[in-house]
Amino acid sequence: MNQEQLDRVCERHVRFTEGRPNGARANLPFFDLSGLSLAGRDLTGAHLSGAILRDANLMGTILDHADLYGADLRGADLSGARLFRTDLRGANVRGATLDGAAMVEVDLRDGSMVNRSSDGELKVVGFEPGPADMASARLTNADMARAKLSGSFAKSADFTNTRLSGARLDRTDLRGANFSGADLRGADLNGSDLRGAKLEGAQVEAEALEQAIRTDADAARAAVQPPPPPPPPAPEEEEPAAVEMPALPAEQLAIMLKQHMLWLGTGGKQGNQLDLTGLNLEGADLSGKVLTLAKGSNARLRNARLGGAQLQAAQFDGADLRSADLRSADLRGVKLDRAILIDCQLDGANLGMLLISAGAKMMRASLVRARLAGASLLRTNMAGSDLTMADLTGCDRSTAVLDDAILEGTRLGAA
Repeated sequence: MNQEQLDRVCERHVRFTEGRPNGARANLPFFDLSGLSLAGRDLTGAHLSGAILRDANLMGTILDHADLYGADLRGADLSGARLFRTDLRGANVRGATLDGAAMVEVDLRDGSMVNRSSDGELKVVGFEPGPADMASARLTNADMARAKLSGSFAKSADFTNTRLSGARLDRTDLRGANFSGADLRGADLNGSDLRGAKLEGAQVEAEALEQAIRTDADAARAAVQPPPPPPPPAPEEEEPAAVEMPALPAEQLAIMLKQHMLWLGTGGKQGNQLDLTGLNLEGADLSGKVLTLAKGSNARLRNARLGGAQLQAAQFDGADLRSADLRSADLRGVKLDRAILIDCQLDGANLGMLLISAGAKMMRASLVRARLAGASLLRTNMAGSDLTMADLTGCDRSTAVLDDAILEGTRLGAA
């Protein structure tokens, strides 16, 4: 792919994320994009698994929730990039520059194995231990709070002045790494190899350092009795920012809904598009409301009432919809990638394909990596939905419609 073709893909991706016609998600798994520029592009939720991005320019690129597992980012420049909850498992970022990057809750743990099917299609076929390679990477002045680096390889990486509070660094090879001025408060260093690491000015608890390997003698003892694997994370881990966030006043929400209706009715000439991104709407009553084309990435909607609501082509990726009521809601073409829909009521909801551009194009409802464990799916239409890597364990799918749905890596459990 050349630069001109890549630019067109990025432009169509922006249209897709904004719910505009002629848009399409950036889907470039295993493409060779070496040396090309994605600087400043918004690639939220893009599929770039296994992509070759060696020496690529990714300065200031937004890669929130993007799929980059197994990607080759050696020598790439990601200075100032944003990678919130980006999947970088098994990625190779050896020698990459991530100065000032925002990498909160980024996942750099074990990578996935890929292979070709009989028809030549490249696809994920399973997971094998394969540590992400960050050797000699420059991760200075970055925000890596609560990042997951368990078992990865980061020898001689530069974490100077980087925020790693609450990060999981257990069993990570950090020999010769530079943590000068880094914030390691609350970080899990159990079994991490810190031999030769620089910790001048670092904020780190003495108890955490006691669990790390600091000397050759420590390494010898760890070889005889390796540290136990960390316990699995709590299934409903709360995010401090969400807990402390004040709820959006009902009066303000009503005004925003009126402005959105005006925006829809005038084709965007008047009013304002509804933007609930990151807002706290826990328990809000949005029953029957028109939320078509609304934005709500990472919104908090636990126990919200959305029965009969219109959410066509709305963007609620990463939203917390636990125990929300979405019965009979119109969710055609909605984006719910990585959304939490545990114990959600979706009875009679429509997550089928959305006809756009006078029927010339179909838009899928996207629930990539969404968590629907225990959700009610009675008579739910999910025909054509993208459920790649989604979790549907414990769901009653006996009357759900899943015709032509994408189910690669989907955890279905018992029907």
